[in-house]
Amino acid sequence: MSRQSNNWTKLIIIFICLIFIFTAIGMADARKPNLHPFKDEVESLVLLKVLPAKSWNPAKPVTYKDYLQLIEKLFNGRSKISLVNLTEKLTFPDEPITYYDALTIAGMFLGYDKESSYAKVKEITEELKKSDSAQITGYEMAYIFYRLLYTNRVGQNKTLLEERYLVGSNEMVTSRVLQVKANEVILEDEGAIPLAPDLQVFHRKNNQIKPASFSNMAVGLSGLKFLFNEKGQVQTVILPEKLFPEKIRVLLSHELNNLGSSKSYDFKEIRIKANQPFKIITRKKGQERIILVAETGETITFTNQNGGIKIVTGNFSEIVKGRVYLKSYFKHNIHFDPLLSTPRHTNVVLYAGTLEIIPSNKAGYLYLINELPLEDYLKKVVPGQIPSRWGKEAFKVQAIAARSYAIAQVSRGKFNDKSANLDDSTASQLYNNFQENQIVNEAVDETRGIVAMHNGHVIDAVYFSTSAGYTANNEEVWHNSRTGSFPGEPIPYLRAKSQIIDVSVADLTNEKNALSFFKDQSLKSFDFASPYYRWKLELTRKELENTINKNLPLRERADQLLGTDFIKTITGKPVNPSDLQFSIGKLKDIRVIQRGEGGNVMVLDIVGTNGTYRVMKEYNIRFLIRPRKDMTGSSKDVILYCHDGSKIKNYSILPSAFFAFEIIRNGQNDIEKIIFYGGGNGHGVGMSQWGIKGMVDRGYTYEEILKHYYTDIVLKKIY
Repeated sequence: MSRQSNNWTKLIIIFICLIFIFTAIGMADARKPNLHPFKDEVESLVLLKVLPAKSWNPAKPVTYKDYLQLIEKLFNGRSKISLVNLTEKLTFPDEPITYYDALTIAGMFLGYDKESSYAKVKEITEELKKSDSAQITGYEMAYIFYRLLYTNRVGQNKTLLEERYLVGSNEMVTSRVLQVKANEVILEDEGAIPLAPDLQVFHRKNNQIKPASFSNMAVGLSGLKFLFNEKGQVQTVILPEKLFPEKIRVLLSHELNNLGSSKSYDFKEIRIKANQPFKIITRKKGQERIILVAETGETITFTNQNGGIKIVTGNFSEIVKGRVYLKSYFKHNIHFDPLLSTPRHTNVVLYAGTLEIIPSNKAGYLYLINELPLEDYLKKVVPGQIPSRWGKEAFKVQAIAARSYAIAQVSRGKFNDKSANLDDSTASQLYNNFQENQIVNEAVDETRGIVAMHNGHVIDAVYFSTSAGYTANNEEVWHNSRTGSFPGEPIPYLRAKSQIIDVSVADLTNEKNALSFFKDQSLKSFDFASPYYRWKLELTRKELENTINKNLPLRERADQLLGTDFIKTITGKPVNPSDLQFSIGKLKDIRVIQRGEGGNVMVLDIVGTNGTYRVMKEYNIRFLIRPRKDMTGSSKDVILYCHDGSKIKNYSILPSAFFAFEIIRNGQNDIEKIIFYGGGNGHGVGMSQWGIKGMVDRGYTYEEILKHYYTDIVLKKIY
């Protein structure tokens, strides 16, 4: 072969390699979440109730009519311009508004004359680079409106935000928030304060006030600024810069099952036996009153008596109005025998901080709350998450993730109405189910105050037990809680990633590829040591019919209670939660309609002789195919065959939605059995706990591990 032909061969190889590289880059870019740069502006305008929360697509062009109606809502009558006159002059109200007209109308609402309006508003919306005749989308309209909020109307010395939204008088800076309900907030010193129906919440950060969510008014915060309307209701709330409290408040549950799921927070009776003396007190405006000192061995009973808390021990009995606190005389812990009302995995239950008993929102019941410093909370969370034999580096990873998750959850306000920030079950993080140990405490102390952040915010560092070799995109597992849509809205740091070592993974949205992937026991991944890395389940047609018939109505009931629509009847007999005899008929087929990037089943169709039913979202799917003999109607135990050779009998629900299946049919094409090949345990989003072990064993540091699982994050010490 000549030297010239050799050169041509090299050039061709280089050209092919470049094509491969650019194709790979293009595929990677295609998988990035499509987040609009003005997404935050849309969310702010939704919080201000200017833009609708549902049934509105900000990606679509905005019509003249809609633009005028929404900008009038933004200004709320504070403009001299007449909406009626403008609307009447519209020649084509349902046509998309042009960039030029949108800016001109905005300027006129600010009080500028028509000739100068366009130029004035263009100055404050400089990020928009559009031609005058171009259409604008809802995102771009939101950006224009958001910039108007921080602009003064002509002749005014306040911005539109200050003039229109920061309204009210009789300013008050609050003590600590103890409970937030729909119509009132309960403060530690001031008591119950009524909230206006059209309350607006804002957050002051870096000397700028921005719209915030009602849920951000978290229990435990203090130093909030309240502005009142003429009825004495809180009209405006301005939150302090720091949005998480010094101490965390954990709502304790009872009848915690072996999966760590809570059954109830409402206690008919609370009984506590003291291993060491503690005092029972009430508080009023910072002053404490000791009701009783519990001596070692004494059992105290608390019940709800017509909204008061009845305390009984021996011959002592007293009913207290308000909250009751239990405080130890010892420095670190309130030390009880296992809470008689709340059995736990460990034999000795230590509660740091303070226990608090309050009347439940359910008449005749009580809530039990543990308040303690965040770092002490972590020392009682992390031991129950991963085995101590995995070592300190693994615990550092788990501590930072748990700390980040807890802080992010505070701002969600899920338990605000119950006077807490989190609960003690897997609904938040499993808490105080295992004893503290030295290696965990060292890991927590050595990472004190370190959190994972993305774009200046502490991330919602979700995690799960075991990956099947690929994690999932958040939107392909969970719906958008605001709009109710599924898939949900992408979160940039919760991206699907391969966990397979040194081998590329084929497209797992393809059924053939998914089946091959989940059947392959040999693929090395960071999760390879987990028993759940690969699993197999066989069900007969009748067994699968039974579990579907029992659980499909239950998921439909949950769907209705949550106001969602993820259980659909495509054809045939509708799913009726009240029908105890509901049946899909004879199972004819099951079909995967949609998979996520990580191979997780997102949408599954069940085809029976009585109808076709569509099941969406991983938990609904896992809850439908339950490998338990009481669900399948089997006479013998249902076996889950695990990666390490172990066999698990009657597992509660399908371990994950990362699975594919083979349908075995007879000569008449009837289903005889279905073989499920799956992997992983849990929802699959964020960080895999067994993956932590695999990465630590390969020498990765806690920072490298966290940055592997959470995309584009930084670690920062915030206190």
